Amino acid sequence: MVKECFMLPESGFTLVEVLVSVAVSAIALTSLVIAFDIVEKQYTEIRDVSQMSQSGRNILKIIERDIRMAGYVHHIDSGSKQFGEIATPVQFTNLTKCCDEIKVIYDYRNDFDNSTKRIEIRYWVENYTGSGGIRGRLFKQTNIIAPSASSGDKEPMADYIEDLQFEPSGPDAKPNSLIGVYLALRSKKELRRQKLFKRGGHFPGDSTTEKNDQYWREEFSTSVAVRNLTL
Repeated sequence: MVKECFMLPESGFTLVEVLVSVAVSAIALTSLVIAFDIVEKQYTEIRDVSQMSQSGRNILKIIERDIRMAGYVHHIDSGSKQFGEIATPVQFTNLTKCCDEIKVIYDYRNDFDNSTKRIEIRYWVENYTGSGGIRGRLFKQTNIIAPSASSGDKEPMADYIEDLQFEPSGPDAKPNSLIGVYLALRSKKELRRQKLFKRGGHFPGDSTTEKNDQYWREEFSTSVAVRNLTL
């Protein structure tokens, strides 16, 4: 007996099934891309805000350290003042607008070579134009007054400074013995929806900074007791 063999037709996907599967895959991939973009933006925002907060605290510590030393006078072994009195240990400029400028003068003792210098340290903010546009940049300059006068380099300290304020708040007899410092920074990139930023009125200083954009901003402040002016 001869058995007949029948070949079954090959089964496949219809055009409708292919189109449906492509559409589902496209939706799934689009959802993944959207989810990744959201997570990436949130991570960037958290990272930038964290870096900004750390930067703000570090800047305040550096400024605070120099202000606290204002007016320090070094005495030699005989008891006399090596470079004499410091007439104006603290000086302020532009106290009626953003951003303020401060100069502090004190004697710096180098224990490694036993040398002493009278230095003037200046902090101020200038507009700086770079690839990210115009932003405020904090600068520091250290000038030597004695034993021989010389000007130091202009050192950039931090970027994206929105405001820098100094406010003498000591007693009438010694107004510069206590100094309030206010600092405002903004993020490098726009991170949020349009939002109005208004400087907190309880912070030291007298500027009235207001911005309406998508940048994130952080405010920092401290009060510095100038130990050499409180004696």
